Amino acid sequence: MRRTLTAFLIAAILLTVFSPLAKADEVKNFIKLNEPKDNLMTSSSRILLAGETVPNAKIVVLVNGRQEGKSLSVGAAGIFMTQVPISSKENIITVKASFPSGGTETATRKVFLLEDESKLPELTSLIQTLKSFLILK
Repeated sequence: MRRTLTAFLIAAILLTVFSPLAKADEVKNFIKLNEPKDNLMTSSSRILLAGETVPNAKIVVLVNGRQEGKSLSVGAAGIFMTQVPISSKENIITVKASFPSGGTETATRKVFLLEDESKLPELTSLIQTLKSFLILK
């Protein structure tokens, strides 16, 4: 009787420790944006928005405070991807994730829309630096 009770107690402890419900509590809510990179400069009026989060989360995308399209449902892999329209010179892309646990988290990126790719500030700055370097030599 004592051995049976001990075996039952050990089995109950093992089931509790290794149960899927115990593992689900360990999963932390998170949202990770892979695209776009922060401070992206583009001449395209649509950008790719891609990232990862907790499986079965709901994603809402805001551009400059306005919701773009319907909310996205994230599948079991936790990956999401969509295209987002941008129209102003400076755009704030906000992604809000609502998790199955009831929590929420937000990620933000700044995207600049350029009229012409030839007017990229980094490229202009690099050209100026090269010119001054060549003149000084």
